[in-house]
Amino acid sequence: MNQGLDDFERKILRALQEDGRIGMQELADRIGLSVSPTWRRVKALEERGYITRYAALLNPEKIGVPECVFAHVTLIKHDRAGIAEFEEAIAHRPEVMECFATTGDADYLLRVVVPNTRAYERFLEEAIFTRPVVQHVRSNFALRQVKFTVALPIA
Repeated sequence: MNQGLDDFERKILRALQEDGRIGMQELADRIGLSVSPTWRRVKALEERGYITRYAALLNPEKIGVPECVFAHVTLIKHDRAGIAEFEEAIAHRPEVMECFATTGDADYLLRVVVPNTRAYERFLEEAIFTRPVVQHVRSNFALRQVKFTVALPIA
């Protein structure tokens, strides 16, 4: 929901998504304001929750986790305790980059990064198969990345 954004704020958000390390002077020049009002707008966007954090995007191959696996996890039952236990366990696994509760064939979709298939097998044994609430998991290994972005579309 971006009804509360003006044109300058939209430009700020687009620029920060493109380069989170952009200097305030360069950002101000890019959006057509001076530094002080640009800085105040960035701070206001942070305070209003539009900007939640800043991060560096790393190269998975150089870090040693080149394999990306999408795990579709189906639960046996959907009681609150089982769901909470599963979600808590998954939230603490560093190789799980994203976890979504979903509709459709599976209850959860996980994006998992690992060094190799053996590491993924260990992940399954430790994090998935040990959960009594899990009925089954279907895994898809990514062959190659066609598109990757963290930039949200801003109207």
